[in-house]
Amino acid sequence: MASVLRLCATLAAAVLLTAAPAGVAVRIRIDLAAQRLEAVTPQGETVTWKISSGRRGYETPTGNYGVMRMEADHHSDEYDQAPMPYAIFFSPRGLAIHGSYERGLGRPLSHGCVRLAVPNARQLFQWVEKNGATIEITGGGRAIASEEVRPRGARQPYRPTNRPTYRPMDQEPAFQSNFGDFPF
Repeated sequence: MASVLRLCATLAAAVLLTAAPAGVAVRIRIDLAAQRLEAVTPQGETVTWKISSGRRGYETPTGNYGVMRMEADHHSDEYDQAPMPYAIFFSPRGLAIHGSYERGLGRPLSHGCVRLAVPNARQLFQWVEKNGATIEITGGGRAIASEEVRPRGARQPYRPTNRPTYRPMDQEPAFQSNFGDFPF
């Protein structure tokens, strides 16, 4: 029993000595207006890269986030298994910072994720895997309220409206019953 306790104490000490100090993480700042991501490591190394954020109707939400999960080889369940290499998920809505093979970095084209060139996404992923991260997203004009977030799996973008939608009567679906002439 004493040897088990000694082993546990040794392992705990090793973990504490090799872990990054509390509060030290990669600082990721994303400016949607400039379509740029800046990352600063705990060692002070700084990079600035072009991104592609959410296009109209699929806006990337602004705010402060933590890392929810990470997947080096993720494929989108929502968008035909599109590759999302080095995905760093930051939103319960399924949004991530990830690599992209698509052209067009430097302008909003995504479905809400933050796209990077794959080599840059790989480097960021490795830094975050080692140190953790804080993510700050600014410059989008307004923060998206949680009730405006489209539900996971929805393919249509959320488009708030204050007016009801009407269809002409001749376009209404006809009511059909399987009860025949049953009196109610």
